[in-house]
Amino acid sequence: MDKIVAIFVIVAAVAIVIQMGILIALFVAVKQAATRITALAGRMEEQTTPILATSRSILDDAQPKISEITSNLVESSATIRAHVSQIAEASSDIVERAHIHAVRIDEFVGLTMDKIENTTEVLQHKVLGPVRRVRAIMQAVNAGLGFLRANRSRKKPTGKILEEDEEMFI
Repeated sequence: MDKIVAIFVIVAAVAIVIQMGILIALFVAVKQAATRITALAGRMEEQTTPILATSRSILDDAQPKISEITSNLVESSATIRAHVSQIAEASSDIVERAHIHAVRIDEFVGLTMDKIENTTEVLQHKVLGPVRRVRAIMQAVNAGLGFLRANRSRKKPTGKILEEDEEMFI
C-alpha cells in the first residue's frame, strides 16, 4: 500500500506540475493579449480623439443653429396656418359673393329677356300692325293708280267712265 500511496503521490505531483505549466502558459498568453489590447486601445484612442473632438465642436457649433432652425420652423408653421386660415375665409367669401352675383345676373338676364319679349310684342302690335295697314293702303293706291294709268293709255276715257272709275276706287 505504501507503493500505491507513493505512486498516487507521484502521479498527483506530476499532475500538479503539468497543471502549473498550463496555468503559467495561460498567464503568459493572457498577459500578451492584454499588452496587445492595451496597445490597440491606445492607438484607437489616438485615432478617435481628433474625430470625437471634431464631432463635438461640430455639434457645439450646430446646436444653436439647430435650435434657431427649430424655432423658425415653429414660427413659420404658425404663420402658414394663420395665412391658410385667412385664405380659406377669403375664398369662402369670394365664392359666396360670386354665387350672389351669379343669382343677380341670372335674375337681371331673365328680366331683360322678359322686357325684350314684351317690347317685341308691343312693336309688332302697336307699330308694325299700323305700318302694315299703311303699306297695304299704299299698295292699293299704287294698284289703283297703275290701273288708271293703264286705262288712260289704252283709251281716252270720257267724263262719265272716269267718274265711275273714281267712285269705284273710293
